[in-house]
Amino acid sequence: MKIKVTEKERKELRGIFPAGYAKVISKRLNAAGLEPARAKAYTPKIVSDVLAGHQSDFNVLLELFRYKDEIITKEVELKKLRTKDYNPADDTATKTQ
Repeated sequence: MKIKVTEKERKELRGIFPAGYAKVISKRLNAAGLEPARAKAYTPKIVSDVLAGHQSDFNVLLELFRYKDEIITKEVELKKLRTKDYNPADDTATKTQ
């Protein structure tokens, strides 16, 4: 069973991912000890081909969506910090007296 990224998902992911996302994903997959069916190790080319719809690999798809969730979570946390009236001088942990 081949699972591919839909056109809608592809546009959404490309809008979210920073430059160099394929390197990050391939390093994570290799660090986890996962191997693609037709290669010795995951490469950025395999990752970008899966996102483009030229190849199908379940592990790459899974990691792409995990990475998407990570990025969205970080953006939400950053937005929370920006909307708060956060003043590091008010932080009790940083006060010396």
